[in-house]
Amino acid sequence: MKKNYFLVAILSFVMVSMTAQVGPFFDDMESYTTGDPIFTDPDGSGANGHWTDWGCGGGPGCAIMSTEAEAYDGVKSGLVPGDATTDAVLNLGNKIFGEWALSFWMLVPDDKEGYFNLQGTVPVVGEWTVGNIFFNQGLLTPGIGLIDDAHDGAHNFDYPQGEWFLIEMNFDISLGIGAATWEFIVAGNVVLPVGSPYQNSGGVTATSLGGIDFYSISENHLAYYDALTYSEGFLANDDFSAKGFRSAMSNGTLTLKAQENINSVAIYNMLGQKVYNANVNAMQSTVDMSNLSNGTYIVKVNINGTEGSVKVIR
Repeated sequence: MKKNYFLVAILSFVMVSMTAQVGPFFDDMESYTTGDPIFTDPDGSGANGHWTDWGCGGGPGCAIMSTEAEAYDGVKSGLVPGDATTDAVLNLGNKIFGEWALSFWMLVPDDKEGYFNLQGTVPVVGEWTVGNIFFNQGLLTPGIGLIDDAHDGAHNFDYPQGEWFLIEMNFDISLGIGAATWEFIVAGNVVLPVGSPYQNSGGVTATSLGGIDFYSISENHLAYYDALTYSEGFLANDDFSAKGFRSAMSNGTLTLKAQENINSVAIYNMLGQKVYNANVNAMQSTVDMSNLSNGTYIVKVNINGTEGSVKVIR
């Protein structure tokens, strides 16, 4: 899994300039047909959707598959099986500026391994931004994962084998991709803290925030993915993560979801003025923010007595 960084940098610059910018999304995997490949963005341009692949055709044995075998949220999830060929890609839009957050739930069954990596550009040309991310690599370390080429080298982390767990990433590209930092959290464990350079141990910075490559690394691989959230601004605090809280802004509509009842939602502009307030008492709330000016807002949420806030960008 080595690469020629000079060649990748040249190719990636071209690809970033050609690729449309995918916007925020929330994908609970419920809209796809069970048993079918999920391939919403066949050319990786972001023009149609956020699921594509690494040049293997988008069919079974290549794309992530819709399944009802396991689910975290609803009755469906996405499956990357143990065929050693599936090479699904989640297109994050080749971001080179701003603040971005990605979270998703993952399940690696007992006696199986999982794997994904972060790519610097989509369509993918082969730029492993921070190396490889393994779960129970080679079936030798159940419940232990590894990111093998972060800015300061390799890091092991714990995760619950055979159970759903949350992956969280916050990317700060507000000073440009050359100065990008990130945070990487697995099952509530901070693997890389806020402010970690978004580069590998050789000091090579990513071309952009391109995408996630969900690859079937062996015949022993088996991983399910569900409730994917990609948003502008950073993720909410740990207490909210424990309650399954997630938010996503799309086309002026803010969607808030949790595993417990959301009691109330209040939105403030950066002058501290309250621009929205509502009682909810449901596990999902949708707020139409299309009438508000473009900009940054603070959303304060109460979930069964636990209060917290998340920043969103309209």
